[in-house]
Amino acid sequence: MMMEKKIGAVFMAMMALVLLATTSGASQINDISCLEATPLLLPCVPFLKATDNQKPTDACCSAASSIVQRATSTQNRRDLCQCFKQAATGIGINPDHLKQLPELCKITISFPLDPNVDCNT
Repeated sequence: MMMEKKIGAVFMAMMALVLLATTSGASQINDISCLEATPLLLPCVPFLKATDNQKPTDACCSAASSIVQRATSTQNRRDLCQCFKQAATGIGINPDHLKQLPELCKITISFPLDPNVDCNT
């Protein structure tokens, strides 16, 4: 149960990152699935749940970057976003840390991360 809560918190945080990955023209065969993304995001849990001025670990930033790079199609990014939102229902994360993640991990995205993102836009 505790592991599911940790994974759920990470999913919410990463849903917007997945939406923002640049389309590289790669085949959908290379897209990342929800099941593949889940374990990659575990290093981000402490940062996303923290209430202090903690920074994300290198492992967290590497995972976030990997998700962004591997979600190559618009549909894959939308599917992962929905997966993350469903898994994160009812899980509390620090919204300020969520918004800080791209800058702290040096990941370029076009808008602030928000747990209320519409996955279809």
